[in-house]
Amino acid sequence: MVYLLLLLSFVILIKGADVFIEGAAKVAKIFKIPELIIGIIIVGFGTSAPELAVNIAAVMKGSNDMAVGNIVGSNVFNILFIVGAIALYRPMTIDDKLATFDFPISVLAAILLPFFALGGRFLTFNSGFTRLDGIVLLLIFAYYCKETITRSLEDQKLKEKKMLIYEIGQGTFSLTKHLEGSQDEKPCAKALIKDIILIIVGLVCVIKGGDMVVEYASKIAVDFGMSKHLVGLTIVGIGTSLPELVVSIIAARKGQQDIVLGNVVGSNTFNILFTLGLTMLLKPIAVTESMVVDTVTVALVTTAVGMIALANKKIGKKMAVALIVVYIIYMANVIISA
Repeated sequence: MVYLLLLLSFVILIKGADVFIEGAAKVAKIFKIPELIIGIIIVGFGTSAPELAVNIAAVMKGSNDMAVGNIVGSNVFNILFIVGAIALYRPMTIDDKLATFDFPISVLAAILLPFFALGGRFLTFNSGFTRLDGIVLLLIFAYYCKETITRSLEDQKLKEKKMLIYEIGQGTFSLTKHLEGSQDEKPCAKALIKDIILIIVGLVCVIKGGDMVVEYASKIAVDFGMSKHLVGLTIVGIGTSLPELVVSIIAARKGQQDIVLGNVVGSNTFNILFTLGLTMLLKPIAVTESMVVDTVTVALVTTAVGMIALANKKIGKKMAVALIVVYIIYMANVIISA
């Protein structure tokens, strides 16, 4: 019964995030926020909302191991299994932006975790993941968002200029159409109210779903003698990564497998910088031995995959198989060690 309730919790959590994204995106469009920014920020937050909800609920209930295990389990599943499975289906190429900006930020975020964790064990004035650590992560996250939006808007303007030049050259440019396309439409009050309700309902579902996941996952840990750390790394970590998995599968089926890596790298960066950063800011987390191992693991995995992928400028089928095998070995070791 508890497994069914946990499954229901994941459904409520993920569906709530989906409803929240839908409502937020519609409200953003009503207020003329560029679609590019909507995609980067709102969708990025939406796919990481399950991890955030679970983490906040976990630390508030004293389940620190589950909170950290959730992020580590989710990130390792994303970078090894999701990327490996999609690349096995169709190889991925790595664009310049991912290579020069997104991946380095993701690696930096992953490396900071063991640095903070080990600092908590060896420095007398630091008891673990502190609020100061959380502020540092959130500041890097703010820089990441600013740079991502700035670079994306610049790329969009460049594409629009190229398209304008092309239309003029082909003789298909229409001044009337161009002017009409820039006219603002007045937002509909009825639609706005409906979308705000969607946001509220989605947010409530995310919060409640996260609370339920922690509650029932904790019961499973107690009933079957499993540690909350193990549950966080496996059941909860994989469960909260389902949005990333769904997005990746849809992208691959549409022949857009090249954006899967960007989605995964962005999600992993979001998980560490924003989710863990906000979690630490809300409530400091005492570091345990298992957390040190977790943080070192996610740092090594992220750095290794990043270096190999950037060196080859692609992820082919051989590397895809290697990623999946490493993930299976990792999970087997986690379960056996527990």
